[in-house]
Amino acid sequence: MGDGRAVILDRRRMLLAAAGLCLAPAARARQALPGEAPTYDTRELTAVPNAAAIGRRYWSPGLNEGYVPQGLTVFGDEILIACYRSTDREQDNGPARVFRLARGDGRLLGSFALPATYGHPGGLANLRGTLFVANSGRLLALDFKESCRTGECAPLKEVRVDKAMGPSFLTASGDALWFGPYRREGAPNLHAVPVDRILAGSEAPIGLADSRAILPLPLFAQGATFDKAGKVWIAQSSGNRPAFLTQLDPATGATLARYPAPGGIEDLGLARDGKLWAVGEAGTQRWNRWNTFYPLVFEIDAGKLAA
Repeated sequence: MGDGRAVILDRRRMLLAAAGLCLAPAARARQALPGEAPTYDTRELTAVPNAAAIGRRYWSPGLNEGYVPQGLTVFGDEILIACYRSTDREQDNGPARVFRLARGDGRLLGSFALPATYGHPGGLANLRGTLFVANSGRLLALDFKESCRTGECAPLKEVRVDKAMGPSFLTASGDALWFGPYRREGAPNLHAVPVDRILAGSEAPIGLADSRAILPLPLFAQGATFDKAGKVWIAQSSGNRPAFLTQLDPATGATLARYPAPGGIEDLGLARDGKLWAVGEAGTQRWNRWNTFYPLVFEIDAGKLAA
């Protein structure tokens, strides 16, 4: 470029800057990911802690319809996500669905609606081929295959739960469901309740006396799963606060490790290959004013996490 043209361009930049404008480079295109990308926000995904440990990433289902992901479990080669619909920060429940994603490529395989009483389905777990859904004070057992076949929720059993126990999230290990409450303060606990107690004919609510094991639970717990070694993993998040993945001793509940995680992380699941899976609500329409924009379903290699 000749000196004359350079001077003209510099003068043009100065005039535009004085007018409150700038010659900024073109915005980078957002990375393409499997699933339906949000159209209500064109931001790039936020740089998150422990990105090197994150593998496959898919857009959380139903974002453009206002769905907020909560519960997650890995069911064979599928990732199941329980979501409720709300775009209002003051509305913490709404019509809820379970979405089915192919674990290998994130394809949407289908979905089915949950009962109206499960308007904030915080946890999913599967045990003995049965899908369990958690909503505070309630547990629902579903015939998963029949729900998939018909596209309609096929309940097997519902039981009430003492709200001191949650359940705000769910996981399964051995012959028990493990669940606990989300708490910002106090001393919450993680409870193990035999699945036979849940599926038995009794209509009596599940209470503290039904817990086969009780472990101390960190505050801000949003999700849980067991890894292949039997250690407990807890997802912790609360709005714009820093989020964490915490590993607990399954016998004592003592914290073994704690790692920074993407903000807004919710429930966790474990795949057959040993990888963890998680889902985040930061960047959904309801929670689109947080610092983090990461409304994804994502795979985590726990061996690559760094404190």
